[in-house]
Amino acid sequence: MNYDAWAEWYDVVYSTAGSDDVEFYVDLAVRSGGPVLEIGCGTGRITLPIAESGIDIVGVDFAPAMLAKAGERAALGGRTGGSVEFVEGDMRTLALGRRFPLVIIPARTLYLARTAEEQIETLRRAATHLAPGGILAFNAFAPNPEMIADTSTIPFLMGEAVNPANGRRCVLFAVNRFDPVAQTNDGIQIVNELDERGEVARTVYLDVNIRYLFPSELHVMLEQAGLVAEHVYGDFHGAPLDEDSEEMVWVARLAGA
Repeated sequence: MNYDAWAEWYDVVYSTAGSDDVEFYVDLAVRSGGPVLEIGCGTGRITLPIAESGIDIVGVDFAPAMLAKAGERAALGGRTGGSVEFVEGDMRTLALGRRFPLVIIPARTLYLARTAEEQIETLRRAATHLAPGGILAFNAFAPNPEMIADTSTIPFLMGEAVNPANGRRCVLFAVNRFDPVAQTNDGIQIVNELDERGEVARTVYLDVNIRYLFPSELHVMLEQAGLVAEHVYGDFHGAPLDEDSEEMVWVARLAGA
């Protein structure tokens, strides 16, 4: 994926997702007492609210452009309650030499690992950073047959947002390109930024390259990584995971802990 392009538009696109995930991870962080390790911190959308809650946090991301944007946001936010440390690193090989009572992989970041082996290794690396009794929490969209079978090339509306850099209204579209055999989506998200007259001033195309997983696979992957699922929810409010769930929210511990 072109993370340089995503760094500019990540906050605009993700503003349509609401704040349920932020509140979920902040609550976990506060209950853990910190410090927290966030794998895939991006532009700090979840990192900074956790710090503002008084919890120390280390945010790791693969993309320097994302980390630069996160640093800018942290500086603009002024003094925080907890300390913030941003680290460039690859979730598949991460080795900080530290352990945390809470490790999080939010925003469906696990899906950015494009093979089953890389996804297992990501979970394994997360597990090595867990303190005794610590928990790993992550979320990912729940694939459903209708979504995967959609072969339409016509962009569908995702929502609208405002570009904080210039106050312009943005209309967001997407096209999915699912491969049900490889369990991948090589899609595109489209941002139409409108001018003051409501006409398209510029159009930006953002690539999406992910590998999705089913619940049964994730249970096995956690086991292979030395972890066991303690809770699996169908949303960020603790609803059970079922065939109608759009999100999977996982809370896991080290096996035998």
